[in-house]
Amino acid sequence: MLKHWSNGTNNIPTGGKTNMTGGIILAGGKGTRIQSTSVNKVALPFHGKPVIRYGVDLLKGITDPLVIVVGAYEESVKDALRGYNVFFAKQIEQLGTGDAVKCALSLLPTTLKSVIVGYGDHMMFYKKKTMINLLRMHQDMNPAITMITTIIDKPKGYGRIVRNSEGYIEAIIEEKDATEKQRMITEINAGLYCFDYQFLVSTIDSLKMSPITKEYYLTDLIFMAIEKNKKVLGLKVDFNEVGIGINTSSELQSSQDLYSQFESK
Repeated sequence: MLKHWSNGTNNIPTGGKTNMTGGIILAGGKGTRIQSTSVNKVALPFHGKPVIRYGVDLLKGITDPLVIVVGAYEESVKDALRGYNVFFAKQIEQLGTGDAVKCALSLLPTTLKSVIVGYGDHMMFYKKKTMINLLRMHQDMNPAITMITTIIDKPKGYGRIVRNSEGYIEAIIEEKDATEKQRMITEINAGLYCFDYQFLVSTIDSLKMSPITKEYYLTDLIFMAIEKNKKVLGLKVDFNEVGIGINTSSELQSSQDLYSQFESK
């Protein structure tokens, strides 16, 4: 049972042939709200280094290979990662996070057991020990998906994590669809995932395009796993390891301020 899970020794072996865990970082979006006309938002400076480097440094030694999905202003992302041992997959059209992951899968070996997926503009706060715990939990429990969750005091606007009596995630309820009791839940999806490789490759083509946005959403795989009665786990971490992502210039500054606040503690 999940509630009895322990992270053990944390001795995760590294290196592709031993670890069998690949990595994907999504960095292809246009970032329209940040109003940049030549630089992808993940290439912007965050406390002295490009945002994207935080995610790459985080997964270094844990995932191999590591694929960066580029699209809008791709050269700025490649320049930010010059000298890094990463691969690039180009998302030709901006068709959402599910399509971005599909673009990256062709560069990953079919011998993988698991794949960690993160958003390039929201990996600055995580610690390497959390990635190790995420992978250890996934290896020990063998689910379809293990995702990071966090607790926030005011979760208005966020989807709520609903767990069953054994601690497994059984639903993510959007606020507009939540009951009064469900709206009292303060656990939310943090947006960083570890997928079983076979589950990921066997379901990615089943994603349906949103009729509203014309995009494919990676998070729909969570609902698909739950519908298929596959295990979906949630590793709960403190908010200071999640922080806030970057969609606007003001959020870029607010995120840096929050990062400084957490690092000073």
